[in-house]
Amino acid sequence: MDLGLIEDIRSRSEHEGDKWLFISLGFPGRRAHVFKLKNNSYLIAKVKDEMKKLKDSGYDTEWLRVDLITSEEKIKFTDLHDEMIKTRRNYVDYGIAFDPDYSLAFLPEEINANAFIRPVPGKDHRTLFMCERNINTYLKKFKSYRGIYFHKKYANRSVTKFYTKGYLVEDGKIYDLIPDGHMHGIRKIGANQSKSEYRRLVKTATKYLSDQLNENGRYEYGKFPHFDKNIGFYNILRHTSSTYSLLEGLEYLNDKSGIEWAKKSLDYLLENYMHIDPEEKEAAYIFDDTKNINEIKLGQNGVALIALTKYMSMTGSEEYLDAAKKIARGTMRMIGEDGDTVHVLNYPELTVKEEKRVIYYDGEAAFGLMRLYQLDQNPEWLEYVEILFNHFIENDYWKYSDHWLSYCTYELTKVKPEEKYFIFGLKNISKRLNYIYQRETTFPTFLEMLMAGYKMVELMKEKGKQHIVGEYLDEEKFNETIEKRVDYQRTGYFYPEVAMYFKNPGSILGSFFIKHHGYRVRIDDVQHYISGYIQYLENYK
Repeated sequence: MDLGLIEDIRSRSEHEGDKWLFISLGFPGRRAHVFKLKNNSYLIAKVKDEMKKLKDSGYDTEWLRVDLITSEEKIKFTDLHDEMIKTRRNYVDYGIAFDPDYSLAFLPEEINANAFIRPVPGKDHRTLFMCERNINTYLKKFKSYRGIYFHKKYANRSVTKFYTKGYLVEDGKIYDLIPDGHMHGIRKIGANQSKSEYRRLVKTATKYLSDQLNENGRYEYGKFPHFDKNIGFYNILRHTSSTYSLLEGLEYLNDKSGIEWAKKSLDYLLENYMHIDPEEKEAAYIFDDTKNINEIKLGQNGVALIALTKYMSMTGSEEYLDAAKKIARGTMRMIGEDGDTVHVLNYPELTVKEEKRVIYYDGEAAFGLMRLYQLDQNPEWLEYVEILFNHFIENDYWKYSDHWLSYCTYELTKVKPEEKYFIFGLKNISKRLNYIYQRETTFPTFLEMLMAGYKMVELMKEKGKQHIVGEYLDEEKFNETIEKRVDYQRTGYFYPEVAMYFKNPGSILGSFFIKHHGYRVRIDDVQHYISGYIQYLENYK
């Protein structure tokens, strides 16, 4: 670790001597060690002393982060408390000092990564409270503060909100961190660096997803990284859709050995979860035993087709074609003549369990059949896609802003460039542009939807249908939204400057997460980020 770089960081501070700096020492195997020092000539020597103490305990510093205080605000603790529990979960972007000397003070990264603010047990996940237990657990294990925190102690006092500007030292380089807003604490990248950075994110996230796949073809499903807790159930639909994106990432990286490794997940799917109808041997279904509730979902069949055809189209193999045809026939049995669908069947009885459950199942089924048609050229598959789309158009399915429908619409218009399909696709992407542009959560399926729409718009221009685009879509706003979202999604990536504050940084580094769901890292969360970034990198101007 080149501590001389701290001098460079110190020189960027407007405050000397009397202002605190926060130093965070990061390690792959434990939470960051965070402490404060005065910004003076003794700074480097004191940092070196802290690093030596940790090294003597078996922890070599891998990352060093320095946060400079840029502004402070006095506020009544009761007002601050109310503000924090009304802030979206894990979106606190300021630190708190409970006394003028900052003897009890926390960076926003410490507040968020240690779940100081968490959902009230048994209530809606948006109903939050400040958790004394989590604060005291962190104080006991990772802070030198001598005392116990409790709310009542500060009820009639003022505390300090403070904002910081951070820098990360890693591998002999200083990374300038964004100081403001919801991208606070994420490294800045220049416009000329953005695509290379997005490629790097795809590479690390694809490796992460591949590493979650076991020898038997089943994934490590996911975790909540605050306290390194594994998610205790499994979902075969997400298993399958994640494999689709894993294959997509490996194809993008031209990783042939990785593709064969990913194939294990397809074999696991078919060997353990494909049910052939005993009365109609040419029809099959993918069933799910999540939480021991045995059922067949229309969307499961759809994503199975998407994943199986992806592997075959990438490799030129027809290994899974017979299985895919059977699953397609089972899927079509869940689609009525008018395009209406049954979403859930009981397994193995094949009786109707729920007529409707998740609207996105319809788009998954349509896209799966469309992908099979592109591979197999059986007109029956395309016929059912068109039956579904007529139903989607008649019932305004564009209002759901479904990324699977966006994918499918683009592929359908390549084969059937009919105006009704183009208009449906334009409505699907245009309805919520302002909402998507301003959205404070990453919501990675939005980028997938936008990029599939972008490809369709380019296809329309090639076919001389530019005039239709202008009727339904503000292209300038559309492109601004794509550019905003593709950068903003980096707030869902576990950079070292983010991961270092969690219990087990090495286990999440280079993955993607859903921040407002407890920084959840689930295989399908990683999936959607990978797919969106690849679509952007391969297709956007």
